[in-house]
Amino acid sequence: MLPFTLPAVVLASAGSLIAALDHAHGLMTKLSIAIVLCAWGWIVWRSRTSGLKIRSSVLAAMCVATVLTATAALWPVMEPAAFHALGVAKRPKAPAG
Repeated sequence: MLPFTLPAVVLASAGSLIAALDHAHGLMTKLSIAIVLCAWGWIVWRSRTSGLKIRSSVLAAMCVATVLTATAALWPVMEPAAFHALGVAKRPKAPAG
């Protein structure tokens, strides 16, 4: 019985986690932007004070973090185009209250 019920339980758990993360999107995006900006500042400051070059692996990791953060920040703008390109119609949210 476990092989049949385990996937359903995992999918239900993943769905609830995604729903919870959707509500935290704004706060987490702002936090991510702040962390990425502080990390860039720290890297530049350490590079200038120590006189060492920034490693390419650090630059690559920070560029990936910056692109992912920018994508998360711009998602509300990109979402309609992404759903339209996938052929998925998203229903508008009902007004609160």
